[in-house]
Amino acid sequence: MGRKTRVYFATDLHGSSKCFRKFVNAGQVYGADVLILGGDLAGKALQTIVRQPGGRWACEFIGTRYDVEDGPELEALEKLIADHGYYPFRAEPGELDALTASGGIDAVFERLMNERLEGWLALADERLRPAGKRLYFMLGNDDPGSLRGLLDAAPWGVHDEGVVVPLDDDHEMISWGFSNVTPWHSHREQTEEQMAASLATMAAKLHDPSRAVVNIHVPPFGSGLDDAPVLAELQVQTSLGQVKFAPVGSTAVRDLIQAVQPLLGLHGHIHEASGMKRIGRTIVINPGSDYSTGTLNGALITLERDKVATHQLVRG
Repeated sequence: MGRKTRVYFATDLHGSSKCFRKFVNAGQVYGADVLILGGDLAGKALQTIVRQPGGRWACEFIGTRYDVEDGPELEALEKLIADHGYYPFRAEPGELDALTASGGIDAVFERLMNERLEGWLALADERLRPAGKRLYFMLGNDDPGSLRGLLDAAPWGVHDEGVVVPLDDDHEMISWGFSNVTPWHSHREQTEEQMAASLATMAAKLHDPSRAVVNIHVPPFGSGLDDAPVLAELQVQTSLGQVKFAPVGSTAVRDLIQAVQPLLGLHGHIHEASGMKRIGRTIVINPGSDYSTGTLNGALITLERDKVATHQLVRG
């Protein structure tokens, strides 16, 4: 029997420190040789905690009012906020409004993103290096490009976007974290023509495409892994009281998979569209995302030389 490589894949953590802690522990929990973290690492919002008289701090977070003492109570609140993917920000009364008015809030947001990601990468080094667990990661469409430098300089793991990386002696991987154009005009988007050119450039460098893994943030169009709520002016549309869904994935990604027929496609981006499908011989997977609850969705895959021996969705 040939050599087997067990891969654990998760994506769209969106700043959830709880999900990242689970991710770095997944190698041991699932016996994975390789951990792959898809795009959308950064969170989406700040949560201010405002100083109160008498050394207390207060905020309203996810419908609950908190009024805590400085020290362990405040630190526990900040951990709760970080585990949900938000960035806690200690502020004086009126400070947030002043920063917003002056245009300084973006710099605060970016600083907190950098600090969170630096902490994650240090934790990955601490947990994964001693165990020899290989780690690959990239940004997604919602991540500002300024975070790339942190991934390039990570003490453990490989920033895999735009290059061919080996998963083992038999399998290579290409990765791309941009999405096709979205209604939100996020940080890293491409037209389908641009996406096709980027993917073709990478695929041309594969030694054996038939044994390759393509780790592409946006799912292939019409695959069932890309069904998202229909929007009109950013409002979810319904019919007879039910949310309407439609495919929003990339035609360029689908075209690449149909032409190259790699062993495996790893995708994310559409949180609601968890599943496993086939496009020709290629198994395509989107584990989905429940980052806001601290639940980590992932996929566990066993690669053999010329096939995907096993594949399953896991949740914890």
